[in-house]
Amino acid sequence: MINQNTFKNDAPTVYLVGTPIGNLDDFSYRAISILKTVDVIFCEDTRTSKTLFKKYQIDKPLISLNKVNEVEKIDQIIKRLENHQNIAIVSDAGAPIISDPGAIVISKIRALNPDFNVTAINVGPAYIHALVIAGYTNISNLFYGFIRNKNLKAKKEELQQVLNKYSNDHLIVFYESVHRIKDTIKTLMEINPHQDLMIARELTKINEQIIQGNIVEVNDFIQSEAFVEKGEFVLVLDVNKHQNLEMNDPQLLELVEKYLNEGYKLKRASEMISDLYDLKKNEIYNKYIKMKKNS
Repeated sequence: MINQNTFKNDAPTVYLVGTPIGNLDDFSYRAISILKTVDVIFCEDTRTSKTLFKKYQIDKPLISLNKVNEVEKIDQIIKRLENHQNIAIVSDAGAPIISDPGAIVISKIRALNPDFNVTAINVGPAYIHALVIAGYTNISNLFYGFIRNKNLKAKKEELQQVLNKYSNDHLIVFYESVHRIKDTIKTLMEINPHQDLMIARELTKINEQIIQGNIVEVNDFIQSEAFVEKGEFVLVLDVNKHQNLEMNDPQLLELVEKYLNEGYKLKRASEMISDLYDLKKNEIYNKYIKMKKNS
């Protein structure tokens, strides 16, 4: 489970920075400040970003990150974070990840090293901030707003109806108050204990906190004394985060060797394949060793 207190640690940070959708004057002071202080900026199109950055005297190394090369850039980004560099990700216009590149990168960062910070700057309302930070790769989303019912039985029926209607092909985003957050998480877990959930509170403030993982472990944390019951909450629910993709032994052998040929150690290759295909990394590691001995 991820428990990120963004601005109360010194961990390397990925800033997902929103840019103007048209008028270049629509840019926040904080976004400009962050872009001037990061070590490198990954851009959807470096030529487009140069025009904006020239206006605001932002002079940082720019690297392309688009839908074609997004997967290839993951390891480069992680290595920079491991070297204690802060990075920014921007799209040509608007918020990264919202119909733009970035979700795959954030998903893999979260899986491989949950200690890195991921936060959003200048991307609009709280629910967009939460969607961007979550790194869930489903391209469709539903903003439901506040859950209407306070009575537990009625709340469960309301949530069940929403999940039945939308959860197969949407991320679902809720707002919830501090007084009802515990009951709501518990109810969602009772409906489906196999979904993934991110909870964000105090977004963009000094007490920004991101709690993310399987809903069972998130619920355990929320019900514990470690949970801080302050602020307004945004919930991002992903019922279909992990896909169980079948892979025969020759395919697995080929995939592992592809990563090895690119310079990865077997342990790291197993971790990356584990995240991509929802397989256990130890099983991948051991199966590869066994197949090589028998080949």
